[in-house]
Amino acid sequence: MKQRTEPVTGELGFQSWLRPALPAVGRNVDYHRFREQLEATDRLLRSSHLEAMAMDFALEGWHDNASPADLDRRLRGAIKALRVSVLHAMTGRQALRKFSVALSGSEQLADFCGARTLSGIKGVSKSALKRDLNFFNAEQVRRMHQVLLEMSGEEDRAGELGLLAALDHSVCLIDCTCLETPIHYPTDWVLLRDVSRTLLKAILLIRRAGLRHRMPEAPERLAGRMNRLCVAMTHTRRRVDGKRRRKRVLREMKHLLKTVGKHARRHRELLAGKWPQTGYTEPQAAQIIARIDRMLGQLPQVIKQAHERIIGARRVADAEKIHSVYETDTLVIVRGKAGREVEFGNTLLISETMSGLISDWQLHEHRAPAEWQQVQTSIERQNKYDLSAPIIAVVGDRGTASKQGSKLLDAADIYDATCPRSPAELKERLREEPFCQLQKRRGSTEARIAILKQRLGGRLTNKGFASRERAVAWSVLSHNLWLIARLLAAARPTLRAAA
Repeated sequence: MKQRTEPVTGELGFQSWLRPALPAVGRNVDYHRFREQLEATDRLLRSSHLEAMAMDFALEGWHDNASPADLDRRLRGAIKALRVSVLHAMTGRQALRKFSVALSGSEQLADFCGARTLSGIKGVSKSALKRDLNFFNAEQVRRMHQVLLEMSGEEDRAGELGLLAALDHSVCLIDCTCLETPIHYPTDWVLLRDVSRTLLKAILLIRRAGLRHRMPEAPERLAGRMNRLCVAMTHTRRRVDGKRRRKRVLREMKHLLKTVGKHARRHRELLAGKWPQTGYTEPQAAQIIARIDRMLGQLPQVIKQAHERIIGARRVADAEKIHSVYETDTLVIVRGKAGREVEFGNTLLISETMSGLISDWQLHEHRAPAEWQQVQTSIERQNKYDLSAPIIAVVGDRGTASKQGSKLLDAADIYDATCPRSPAELKERLREEPFCQLQKRRGSTEARIAILKQRLGGRLTNKGFASRERAVAWSVLSHNLWLIARLLAAARPTLRAAA
């Protein structure tokens, strides 16, 4: 068996690690193309100093009295976490169990992640991969992205990446989209079912651990009653007395949910005082208690919202409305597009360069400001980058255009290529050749957003805003790595011919 020796990083003198050579594959163009792209990404991670940055991040807050073995293990883990996160985003953010199976069955993918040694493939279980994906936070990933962007945009440093020339980052093509959260359609009475289901599952966990409080009915029977009421609610549609029936069923659901809430509160107090008698650890008990507290905290508002909208037939202000009891940061975004009048999620801003790199992004947790204000904030962030060429033009659709924004762009000596909202002004600006060319190029930004969403796996399944924000950051970084690696892979035949 052939062996090869490669260092963990070219900058620090770690002990080299051995792994067998990859198996030879016959005539398979797609495999060899993917392998060449992956090898180019591997070289890019080393030459762009991202691995060195990952190790620096790993040492932040690390105790100084650690042994050399622990320190070496920590740094190797940081490099593995970087590569696992990049590969996971490149392959469409598939479910962790499937991703674990794919790594275990592919020597090429495991080799890229550094999980393949002479003794086999190790460290690719679902739990290990989850720890790797949570190793870095979103801000650290953004700093890695900034370094990669600066190196690719500077004439002096682009050669370190292997690029023949620096990439042009002077033109920003900006657009906004909605990143949907993993929720069902926010129906008011379904929220009552969600709260009751979560509370009853928590009660079951407590009772199975040996802690029981008197209940007239078992949790399973209460869950069955709630499900039957949900079925009855769906059958009230298209009936002459449908409104009256909906109100009657909702009153029964409210009464049942209040009963479930009382039982959950009693079991919660029981677990908080006697958790050492169960088989749960303290963090596990705290997790169950937090789950109950989260649902009990939303129970009054969920009941009030359903009562106001179904029984009272009154509108509820969007700021006071709950769209999901699990993803509480979900917002209603009115898009006005065909088939998508409204979407439920968070606003995501994307800034693309002429070469296709994503130069900036921002996922808004709360209600996003006007698009022209998001454009100004994005330009301010990008102006902090150490690039050889400043921003000279900004391109956007009609949503990003405003008179105040145009004045700010003009004051910063930036060409305003945003599409005017006035048809007369648009007709006038179409006489400008640079404006027409940039607006024509802007059509590809929609495709860039679609490519990024494909890397996100469509609608993200990550729970919590922080997790989704980190997933977006990794998808942007992996997209740029993949794009630059494709340029490097395409340039290698040219370099061989020149040699």
